[in-house]
Amino acid sequence: MQQERVISFIVSNQPGVLSRVSGVISRRGFNIESLTVGVTSNTALSRITIVMYADDSVIEQVVKQFDKLLDVKAIKEIPADGGIFREIALIKIGTRGAAKKELMKDIEKCKGVVLDIGEESVTVQLTGRIDHINESVAMLKKYYIIELARTGMVALESGDAQLYNSRKAAMQKI
Repeated sequence: MQQERVISFIVSNQPGVLSRVSGVISRRGFNIESLTVGVTSNTALSRITIVMYADDSVIEQVVKQFDKLLDVKAIKEIPADGGIFREIALIKIGTRGAAKKELMKDIEKCKGVVLDIGEESVTVQLTGRIDHINESVAMLKKYYIIELARTGMVALESGDAQLYNSRKAAMQKI
């Protein structure tokens, strides 16, 4: 059964790494819901988070394919009940003709933060799980959405678990 799956991995922060990762994705025909990349606390490393809808066999294949890449230092699927998952969305909503009090109440219901107010628009930030963002965007569609930008999901394991301990890895090299 296909379900939302989150794969997180640590890679060398070098030119071409994302290209090699995306090459694996495109060659295998995997369908990606979101892909985010950012530097970690160790600037020599980046964290990649991929969200896809897949079954167990596809996830197993994906993890094996990525694990073969030399630049991958650690890789793991983060289970739905074992992680912290967030996405950010910025939404510019047209306010011309809108009932502004109602709009502000709806933004508050979505736990949105107003970042900017223009003469004919308001820019809102939403933060949360993908389903929260999707539901909030659907609710705000009754207003005129001028622009929408989403970051894609970022994820960390819950509790003390960590995907890659760069200090420990550095000590093992000594």
